[in-house]
Amino acid sequence: MPYKHNENRRHKFAKPKYKVTNWPEYNDALRQRGDITIWFTETAITEWRPAKTGARGRPQEYSDHAIETAILIRQVFHLALRQTQGFMNSLTRLMNAAICIPDFSSISRRSIELPRHVLSKAQEPGSLVIVDSTGLKVYGKDEWQQEKHGVPARRTWRKLHLAVDENHQILACELTTPEVGDPTAVPDLLAQIEAPFEVFMGDGAFDGETVSNAVLAKQPEAQVVVPPHKTAVYSQAGDTQRDEHIRAIAAHGRIAWQKQNDYGLRSRVELAIQRYKRILGNCMKARALPQQKTEAWFSASALNMMTNLGMPVSVKI
Repeated sequence: MPYKHNENRRHKFAKPKYKVTNWPEYNDALRQRGDITIWFTETAITEWRPAKTGARGRPQEYSDHAIETAILIRQVFHLALRQTQGFMNSLTRLMNAAICIPDFSSISRRSIELPRHVLSKAQEPGSLVIVDSTGLKVYGKDEWQQEKHGVPARRTWRKLHLAVDENHQILACELTTPEVGDPTAVPDLLAQIEAPFEVFMGDGAFDGETVSNAVLAKQPEAQVVVPPHKTAVYSQAGDTQRDEHIRAIAAHGRIAWQKQNDYGLRSRVELAIQRYKRILGNCMKARALPQQKTEAWFSASALNMMTNLGMPVSVKI
């Protein structure tokens, strides 16, 4: 149940407890996240050099696969560009791999033009698309400096937009400046999703005709589950999905509407944002927006690989 509906009486409720029922499998999945062979595979070594194209000019020394591997290792193990180069040099010596590691400037420069693959190819996508956004800090003073020394934050942010399914898999990822609103990023998110879906779900920030038109243009039979504002009015035709939501809330209340539409599943995207910030951090490593977009995409791809290794199955006790 939403926080605001229980805020004045939350102290009367005991905090719910949950139990993980698949600890052996989940423990093994957590251990595998640190296994370097998952992030630096034999396939990457085999495809380290780009294939010959016959084009004029000097060919590239490293393939896109090599640069992708370097960026993925950088994001997973929280390394700077120079430390990524040194870390991968040590790996090639231990593995006796006859390959050269790209230098830090090549990794940064080539990251701008890397192709983006479909994020949902790791697992079978679900039937829901759940969207939300959050902020990632580029630079600025932390909370301790603000409190201790009284300095202004002067922070610069980027806005991360995510689309996930009910299986905790990230389907689409987009990084924008803070001025870009949530509805504006929806067409770009939907363009990255190739699999069909049945339900599009989001919070009140996605309430509007622009989002509905974008969703129905992508998937005409999809159901748009977005809570309308409490002052929302009917459209002129009165036959849209949003009009039905307004009628249902007026007749049965907002809580009954949420239960009827399984609105609690929206917590999946909030959990994805929490995993992103806890595992990969809430700050950007790159300083320029093109490299930051690549960084965010590879972070989402790494989270999908971790999800594919295993997720906890918890039940309320």
